[in-house]
Amino acid sequence: MAHQVRPLDSFVELVQPLIGLPVARPWKGYGSTIFLELGELQLLESMRRHHQRGQACISVDWDWRVESGASILYGSSCSRPDINKGIATLLDAKIESLSLAGEVPELVIHFSNGHCLRSMSMVKGGPEWTIRLDQNSWMSIKDGELTVGDGTSDFTELESEPFALETRTALRWGVSRAEPTGGQCRDCPWFVYIDGDANLLDYGVCVESASPFDGRAVNVKSGCSAFKPADNN
Repeated sequence: MAHQVRPLDSFVELVQPLIGLPVARPWKGYGSTIFLELGELQLLESMRRHHQRGQACISVDWDWRVESGASILYGSSCSRPDINKGIATLLDAKIESLSLAGEVPELVIHFSNGHCLRSMSMVKGGPEWTIRLDQNSWMSIKDGELTVGDGTSDFTELESEPFALETRTALRWGVSRAEPTGGQCRDCPWFVYIDGDANLLDYGVCVESASPFDGRAVNVKSGCSAFKPADNN
């Protein structure tokens, strides 16, 4: 795939089509990476059914914060619930401006709800943000230069990366069953969901001492003889 280096001052022109687009789906990826799907959503058949892609997408890896005026509302060091709750407030907010700040160009986004998101990488290397401009192009900063790609493969890899670990883990864990089964784990009060993304959303931990799966990760469709209906708990 071809890449093209563009002058930094061409950034504003390149992102102009994104101005005014609403945040149709804000979501948290692996670690503290966040994604903002913009514009009209389209269901991806190749991904899990809950995954939808926007006309464009902004991703910020690892380090970032959201401000309102002189206050920091939340950021990448917050807990998962705080991050999920925070980025949910960006739903339907429109992009008012996109700009670059600093000699190491970090991304600054102003939204119509008055919030401002700033990327701020704290690791060795360059800024950790990427913008998919449409279905056929993306941009990022590489080696201090604005790099534009003429296809989606690099960004697709970035979008898929948060799911890779969960997918490999789910394949290892499988769907454990111990006959006879009285029902599925999802309907058992001893099933406690774990905090995860992608395929891990289908897993939890068994906390029934009488179960052969006690203390183990089990799928929602797993089951064992220690099952009992939730309304009997």
